[in-house]
Amino acid sequence: QVQLGGYLLEKTIIKLWADLSSDRKQVVNDGEGAEKRTANLTLILCYLYNYSLVHCTFIYDIIRHLIENFSELDVEVLLLILSHCGYSLRTDDPSALKEIVLLVQDRALKSQKEDENGTASSSRVQYMISAIMDLKNNKKRKQDVTFGEKTAKLRKLIGRIKSNVASSGSARVSDSNLRISLDDILNIESKGRWWKVGASWVGNQYQHQADDDDENEDNGKDGTASSKETKKRKADTNGEDEELLQLASKYRMNTDIRRSIFCIIMGSADCDDAFEKLVRGGMLKGRIERDTVRVLVECCGNEKTHNPFYSHLASRICDFQPHCKFTFQLAYWDLFKQFDTVKMRKAANLAKLLYHLVAIDHSLKMNVLKVIDITDKMSETAGIFLTIFFSCIFDAMDDPAQVADLFHRGIPRVSGSAPMGSKKAMDMNDEEKGADGEGLRESLSVFFLQTLKASPKNKKKSKFRANFKAAVKACETDGVEF
Repeated sequence: QVQLGGYLLEKTIIKLWADLSSDRKQVVNDGEGAEKRTANLTLILCYLYNYSLVHCTFIYDIIRHLIENFSELDVEVLLLILSHCGYSLRTDDPSALKEIVLLVQDRALKSQKEDENGTASSSRVQYMISAIMDLKNNKKRKQDVTFGEKTAKLRKLIGRIKSNVASSGSARVSDSNLRISLDDILNIESKGRWWKVGASWVGNQYQHQADDDDENEDNGKDGTASSKETKKRKADTNGEDEELLQLASKYRMNTDIRRSIFCIIMGSADCDDAFEKLVRGGMLKGRIERDTVRVLVECCGNEKTHNPFYSHLASRICDFQPHCKFTFQLAYWDLFKQFDTVKMRKAANLAKLLYHLVAIDHSLKMNVLKVIDITDKMSETAGIFLTIFFSCIFDAMDDPAQVADLFHRGIPRVSGSAPMGSKKAMDMNDEEKGADGEGLRESLSVFFLQTLKASPKNKKKSKFRANFKAAVKACETDGVEF
């Protein structure tokens, strides 16, 4: 869906923009035929949105561009968009619609004061303002109702087709739409296609390229130096991309999807930039989210020192896609089973990441540690992992009650308070969880007293000692479940 939809969207926008540019420059064209072609291209965009292939932000980008130019053909295209997908836009993003209303009113006032050949006729502008005000006030016209009913019927038909395909298992069905901007399409030649898996993408490195070219023309001989600088910047960018791909191979990113995720995470400017690219690329949907979590954990573990960037990105991912919480738990369980081969540095980095997910973000619970065999014979790597994990908790928490709450909520207990046969009596699965919880509490209690008690941070009247005592007490307390 993304590959075919992205191609269709790209070609439609390029042709539509060519027609609009020709009209604004008053280039001689085939008259009525060109207007019909423009109308048909606009309808294709409208129904790509109506059938959930592109996001509403893309259509709003187009509307803002049309308002900015506001030629007669721009107004006609605006009217087509409002007629065929106006109420869907109003439902998806009402705040953006209010902004559009203000822009239209302001631009209409300016066009009345101007006396240029490119401005739209006043009658069509007034009709458009009337239509958009009706849309804002949810006043449906007969024509809008007809379009809405036809669209709703076709949406149901497409939904049934997708359900049948998904149930048959013949193909994987995705409900995600393309979250790309108009600028992404118009700058494909310089930036590439980030939404296409396996395609090259260079981000914002070339945003000043046009300015550099203008400077080269104006500066004469000096332009030769600027041209060399531009070529050098291109070479540096290509070198960085090549380095990322080599690093991806080194970390065993052996599929196109994993390599794409790796390049997004490692090549992003900050946490927000990485998260936005992952969402736009559909990397948090379906089974792909598993690869995203695995790649993030691998990148975090291979850093020389822990980078909080990964902790914040993991929190954003878990908030956006709750299924990722379980995927993170599975990733840690796989790590715990491989402690004999895991390097100390990787264990330390992932211990701090787990601390953030358990104690700060609360995406995971303390019982994620139940897979570790916490005994005197456990590996040195496991001991370092647990020491760093709990030291981070005891150092950071200001209130010992918060530490106790992590254990009470995160490790199940066996409760005998419910009478046998009652609705509140636990089933066998709950009993097994409670038994595992009691075993984990006992193991942690021994670990605290044998290992963390001797920590140099465990000083009298320190925050570490207060939290340490709260943890020991929470592990040894029997009785009612909190």
